[in-house]
Amino acid sequence: MDTVEPSEDGPFLDRLAAARLTARELDVARFYEDNLPGAALLNLEEVCRAVGVSSATVGRFARKLGYPDFRAMSRSLRTGVREELSLPVERLRRMHDDAAPLPRSVLEQRVGTAQEVLAGCSSAIDTEAFNRACALVSDTDRPLYLGAVATGRPLMQYFGLLLSYLRGGVTILDGTDHWAHALAGLEADAVVLAATFDRHPAPVEALLRLAGQRGATSILLTNRRTGPLVPLADILLTTPLATQEAMFRTRVATLIVLEAILDAVAAEHPEHLRAESVEEIFPLMRGYL
Repeated sequence: MDTVEPSEDGPFLDRLAAARLTARELDVARFYEDNLPGAALLNLEEVCRAVGVSSATVGRFARKLGYPDFRAMSRSLRTGVREELSLPVERLRRMHDDAAPLPRSVLEQRVGTAQEVLAGCSSAIDTEAFNRACALVSDTDRPLYLGAVATGRPLMQYFGLLLSYLRGGVTILDGTDHWAHALAGLEADAVVLAATFDRHPAPVEALLRLAGQRGATSILLTNRRTGPLVPLADILLTTPLATQEAMFRTRVATLIVLEAILDAVAAEHPEHLRAESVEEIFPLMRGYL
């Protein structure tokens, strides 16, 4: 597959994912992946000492990412870390340092951010990877496991509930203390769909590693193109990385991709028997008036 050249104005992690690097430059890349945001504050000498490479190697690394030199990369990286990799509590502190916007502008800003993220979804998601993921999720002969933590879990529960209209054999992994029990029967014919946002949860790493050990096929839906989880997944679906100053970043791209997978599965399963059975049971449960 051809490598895309880094964008001159793209975020650091996007540049990193697109760059063609030598083995020593990859060592520098992994150092930044593993140590951001703290690594953004290090000077050239400190980076060289931490990675065990020369200043020339770090300089070439910076230029391959599209920066004129290390100083320009460091300056951009510090700004980017503030926007892209900050924690919610840090963004909350900055909000209190600024003048509070009018209530109407808050809604406008949130809608505008969501629209910006959605506009980038089509280009961010690899079409071939998306089609492969949809085919795997549609395959009723393969057990499907859905895993996410924190804010990703309710989104995955929503996805799994609607998916149950279309197919069986879906296991929605509940609290991580129950994952071992639910995954005891994971075998090579299974498909694992995991979702993360901003961070790299240890339970999801363990889930992807287990899938690899058992020979199962894994799909990772994330807004991070690099990091420790990416190499563990067989199929990567990467949503755009939102740049916003609000305390909580929008998860709208994750939701839209999951709903698009539902649309693809529905198109693959035109028969209505399972969905009709679900609707027939609703009145018996007296769930709706």
